[in-house]
Formats: sequence, structure tokens, C-alpha cells
Amino acid sequence: MKVDLFDRSRLPLLAKEMDLYVDRNKAIANNIANIATPGYKRVDLSFQGALSNAIANSKNDVQLSQNVEQVQPMIEIDRSNTLDNGINNVDIDQEMALLAKNQLQFKMAARLMSQTFTMIDKSINGD
Repeated sequence: MKVDLFDRSRLPLLAKEMDLYVDRNKAIANNIANIATPGYKRVDLSFQGALSNAIANSKNDVQLSQNVEQVQPMIEIDRSNTLDNGINNVDIDQEMALLAKNQLQFKMAARLMSQTFTMIDKSINGD
């Protein structure tokens, strides 16, 4: 197996997190788009537990890179009853709050990735 330079950093973890946040963003957007669809059941993606397990079961950065690559989001369908709107179980306020939280998490992962690249660049160029 070929080990890449970046496999020895936290970049694979951050990249995987960003991919998962993008997927969750799509699920939230889908919920919002179906706010008026009769009988629609809201969906969410679950991945924090699997990501935490991948991190906990890694002895080094290379193994972490391999473990997080295997993490796949699980689609969870909310089977709760229809809300007071009588249409479906999508609460626009909850979805907007989840969207804002998800965007903040994505931005944090992007910022950490940018800082990691900056540190790598400084170590290579000696700045």
C-alpha cells in the first residue's frame, strides 16, 4: 500500500469531515425543499459516531487516514408524526438551525485544513 505525505497529517480527516458536511447540507436542503410535500419524512445523516470510532481505533496518522476513508454516512429517516402543520414532519425553524450549525462546522473544518496547508508550506519553504 502506498502511503502519501498527506496521509501522515490530519488532512484526510478534515477532508472526510468536509465531504460529510456537504452531504448533510444536501439532506437539510432536501428537507427544506419538501416543506410543503404531503407525507414527506425528513431525513438526516448520521456520521459522528462512526467518525469518532475511526479516530479512537487509530494508532497513528496513517491508520487514521485509512480508517476515516471507510466512514460512510447513514441516512436516518425521521418517522415521527406529522407536525401541527398537517403536511409532514419538517420543522423549518429546526432545519434552518441545523443548516446554520452544519455550515459553521464545515467552515471550521475548512479553516483547520487551510491552517494545516499553511504549516506544511512554511515547513517546506522555511518561512
